Amino acid sequence: MEKLQRLPFKARKAVFEKLEQIVDIAAMSKEDRMKYDESIKVYRDQLAMMEYERQKGKAEGFAEGKAEGEATGFAKGKAEGREEGKEAERLRNARGMKAAGIAPDLIAQITGLPLETVEGL
Repeated sequence: MEKLQRLPFKARKAVFEKLEQIVDIAAMSKEDRMKYDESIKVYRDQLAMMEYERQKGKAEGFAEGKAEGEATGFAKGKAEGREEGKEAERLRNARGMKAAGIAPDLIAQITGLPLETVEGL
């Protein structure tokens, strides 16, 4: 009782309201108690189903996002790889032309490489 008196008024009020609910439930007839228990069960089942659906939706959204991200990443990586391959091919061709004695400005024009790059080969 001493602890209850040390609580602020609002907290005491909440404690007494909870006690009142408990007493109301305990004072119910057997039939009313069964109806009350059934309604509580239905309510808790609904909460559980909502939580399950929320988790399911979250998992599906994560899977969709992951698949979309992987597809986008794959496409981007493929494009970058092609571009790197084209650049490597241009450099290889430029080296071959330079070894054949073709003028650097003509090599740059044919391959599309900057003149400085061709001269540095």
